[in-house]
Amino acid sequence: MRKPKSTPVRKQSRPSEDYEIELLNSWINAQKPDRGSNPLSLPPLPSDAPVGCLLDGGAASFSRFSGARMFSQLPLSRRTMKGLRQSKYLKMTEIQTASLPHALAGRDVLLAAKESSGRILAFVIPDGRRADRDDILPDGFKVKQGDGV
Repeated sequence: MRKPKSTPVRKQSRPSEDYEIELLNSWINAQKPDRGSNPLSLPPLPSDAPVGCLLDGGAASFSRFSGARMFSQLPLSRRTMKGLRQSKYLKMTEIQTASLPHALAGRDVLLAAKESSGRILAFVIPDGRRADRDDILPDGFKVKQGDGV
């Protein structure tokens, strides 16, 4: 069993997590899909396409994530990606491909799909992403990082 990290070690890793979340939010805001668009109608991203922050002549831009067919092509934190890899989730189902880009952009999504289609994971990933940072709930309760959804 792994020994828990000490408080100073956890505090040291916090700025890098905050920076990662800030970078992911920038990626999402820069490349969010158009309202009402269907990411399934876009051509899939090539498997060797660069992902994330791209430096183009000194200017930073971000790769497109709408139309992604692999979880590794989405703007997700390292912790979320590690959990997906450990659970052997690599490719997205059609319902996840269609809904996750809009859900990550903070939009409401209504899903209707057969059992075992992956729709629950399509809801859990954006909610888990929001739980990766400190939040104030509407009723004033404080949620600490890592408390879950």
